[in-house]
Formats: sequence, C-alpha cells, structure tokens
Amino acid sequence: MPTKSPPRRRAKADSYAGLVRRFPLRPIRDDAEHERAVEVVGGLIGRKLDQGASDYLDTLVLLVNKYEDERHTPGGLDLSPRDALRAIMAANNLTQADVGNVIGSESAVSMFLSGRRALSKSHIRKLAERFRVDAGLFL
Repeated sequence: MPTKSPPRRRAKADSYAGLVRRFPLRPIRDDAEHERAVEVVGGLIGRKLDQGASDYLDTLVLLVNKYEDERHTPGGLDLSPRDALRAIMAANNLTQADVGNVIGSESAVSMFLSGRRALSKSHIRKLAERFRVDAGLFL
C-alpha cells in the first residue's frame, strides 16, 4: 500500500517552494529588488498563512529589514522622534494612512508629525515591532 505524506507537511513544502520560486530568498542587492520584495511582503501580510508561507514571510521580512538598515536608515544621526518616523515612512514609501493602520489611528500620526501630540506607549510599541527598531527611537 503506498504511503502518503501528511497533508500539513506537503502544504508547508508546496507553499514555501512556490513563494521561493516567485521571489527567491537571498540578500537584496538594489532598490528594484527591494521594491519587489516589499510588494511580496505586502501581498502576504494580513492573510491567513500556513506554516510554510509564514516561515517564508518571516525570512523575507528579515532580508528587507537588513537591506533597509544598510541602505536607507540614516546612520549616526541624532534624529528627533518625528524625523525618525518620517525617515522610516520615506524608506518604506508609506503614507500617514499606512502608519495609521499600523498604530490604529491615522489622526494620531498626523498630530504627532505636526507636533501637536506625542505617541502613546501603545503606538510606540506597535511601531517598534512593525519596523523592528528600538522603541527609544520614538521617545
């Protein structure tokens, strides 16, 4: 009697392999590759993923963040929290609405960027987790 692979294991391999064929996991070397990787990440975030796709997404996010840290994060600058958020938004081509979706309030982003309010601890935590930066960047 032929043996079958367990469905979970097969789905993991299939989804992971399919995503790797779509966009291979390797160091990102230029802005065009970065833009393509960000599109792939954007297409996966917020969807219900199986383990293979989740593993792929986690790894691709690490590669995107590494590229951004090396190429787009202003190093050695003493940035204000507002300037830090603006730099992150620029590096990721994000609007206030996009950041508002991350923290749960577009108006809070607008007021923070205009200097009318500070970010709450919850907002700071969400931004630090999403962009994998130290929370102190926004204090």
